[in-house]
Amino acid sequence: MSATVMESVASRTMGLAYEIAGRHAIKPAFGPGDALVDVGLSSLDLVNLMIAVESEFDIMIPPSALTPKNFYSIETIARMVETVCSAPSA
Repeated sequence: MSATVMESVASRTMGLAYEIAGRHAIKPAFGPGDALVDVGLSSLDLVNLMIAVESEFDIMIPPSALTPKNFYSIETIARMVETVCSAPSA
């Protein structure tokens, strides 16, 4: 993916995270590199974010990619989405 597409993925993912954070009165003042659990997203929020990412990008995240490392921040989610999108279809 190009840098522009990657920025778009990160921007769209940030919007999803802000929406989820806003539902719980968490002030969504965080950046793409910030740890999502440190800004107040719960494990359930992270599951909701995973589902929203799958829907937003029309992908299915493989079980092997469902790791805390991949859902640490918006940046890591964007990299994971890039990897899933660029993987050859089975």
